[in-house]
Amino acid sequence: MRQLYTDYGVSTVLVMGGSGDYFDVADTVIAMDEFYPQDMTKQAKAIATQYRTERDREGGLQFGPITPRIIQPHSINPSKGRHSVNVKARDVDQLQIGTEAIDLSAVEQLVESGQVRAIAAAIVYGQTYHMTATTPLPQVIAAVMADIEQHGLDCLTDWPMGDLVSFRGLELAAAINRLRTLQVQKASRPVDGPQVQSG
Repeated sequence: MRQLYTDYGVSTVLVMGGSGDYFDVADTVIAMDEFYPQDMTKQAKAIATQYRTERDREGGLQFGPITPRIIQPHSINPSKGRHSVNVKARDVDQLQIGTEAIDLSAVEQLVESGQVRAIAAAIVYGQTYHMTATTPLPQVIAAVMADIEQHGLDCLTDWPMGDLVSFRGLELAAAINRLRTLQVQKASRPVDGPQVQSG
C-alpha cells in the first residue's frame, strides 16, 4: 500500500473488523462506534509502537511499473438495428451501448441519471475521436475530460441535449471497464508515475 501511494499517488481504503495488523502503515484510522465515525489514529499509532508487527514486508521497495491497457475500438459497438448510435441510461444503475447493457450498480458515486447519459455519450465520443489501436485507456480518458473542460458537456453530442450532468474520469473508466464486449491489449511499454490514473 505504501509503495502504491509513494510511486503512483494512489490511496488505499481498507474496511475490516480486525485491523491491528495495519496500524503501522495507516495514515488515518477511523473506527465506527454505534454507527458514528471516530478518529482513532493517535490511539492506533500508540498501539503500533507498543506492539511491533512481525509481518514480512511484501513487494520490495517499489510498487513496480504498471502496464496500461489499450482498448480495441471495434469492441465498442454503439449501433443497434438501423441506428448507428443507440445509447440509453436507465436511472443510475445501468446504461446501454448498442445492444450491450453496462451494470453500474457498484459505481456508487453516480447519483444522477444525467451523469449516466453523459457517460454513455462520452464512451461513444471517446471511441470516435480518441481511441486508436495504440492509445492507452488513461490517455483516452484524459483527452475526453480535457475536451469537456474546454468545450462543455455539449461537445459529447451532435446537438445540445440540456440533460447531461458532469462526471469524473474515474466513473467513465469504470463504465468502460464493465462493458462485456470490451477487448484490450497491453501497451508495449509501461508508464511511470501518476499518469496511469484515470481521473
